Amino acid sequence: MNLGLSTSLFCDVPLTESLPLIARGGFKAVEIWASPDSSCRYTHFDFQNTNEVKQIKRQLSSLGLKAVSLHSPFYPSFDLSHPDRLIQEASLNITLSAAAALKELEGNILVVHPSGIECDRVLDLEERKERLNRIEKSISLIYQHTAKLGLVLALETLLPSFLGSDLVFLYQLVSQYPPSVGICFDTGHVYLRYKDNFINRYRQIARKVVALHVQDTLGEHDDHLPPAKGVICWKDFVKALKESNFQSTFLLEISSQWIKGNDPYIFLRNLYDHCLEILSST
Repeated sequence: MNLGLSTSLFCDVPLTESLPLIARGGFKAVEIWASPDSSCRYTHFDFQNTNEVKQIKRQLSSLGLKAVSLHSPFYPSFDLSHPDRLIQEASLNITLSAAAALKELEGNILVVHPSGIECDRVLDLEERKERLNRIEKSISLIYQHTAKLGLVLALETLLPSFLGSDLVFLYQLVSQYPPSVGICFDTGHVYLRYKDNFINRYRQIARKVVALHVQDTLGEHDDHLPPAKGVICWKDFVKALKESNFQSTFLLEISSQWIKGNDPYIFLRNLYDHCLEILSST
């Protein structure tokens, strides 16, 4: 199990400026953050710009970095469950474009949010059922594309408030597919839903977990803290990962707040060393 970092830590900074810092910090594996900012501008990485994708590919190679995964875009108007056909198709198409960029970058895992809407905005049970059906249909279409590209499709465990976040639903959905479709297990999100039982929840679905988003939480909010800065017992979680023979990347997804006002190199170096200790603790 190797150690990696999501470039979301530098989501407000161009990716070309972020990658050298990540490499200096000791990391060899990254997940490329492909979401736009709050104004729907691709300031970090415009994966639909062919020249920019090729530039990033060259830079990754020169820095000795491997793009193990790419986080497909999500923003308020992105929703694979949306009842409006045009919005759903636009969401689907941008996901397929992200898959093409990942393939060009020689990455492997495409991380996708199953939906973009919170449950309290879908109170009608029939609408909720229809939206879940749309998620299933969308994933089927995305899989047809990722399978042709030789990519792994990973559905992220969303925050408890979001439609499609239920682990039973996700597990049943991905279990219909071969090993190239699975779950991206976000430690903070799952902890917020299941609290101290979250490690048992991991064990129950471990055979279909193909990726991780590693973050800590204080137990109330989606904090995206470095491991050991919150309430999660990392020794027990790493033990569960090793018992399940998890072979992918221990991929950190940390809030950009941690580098504001701090030296990013020192932060990354300390983060890297600390997480190596966590991985060797069992």
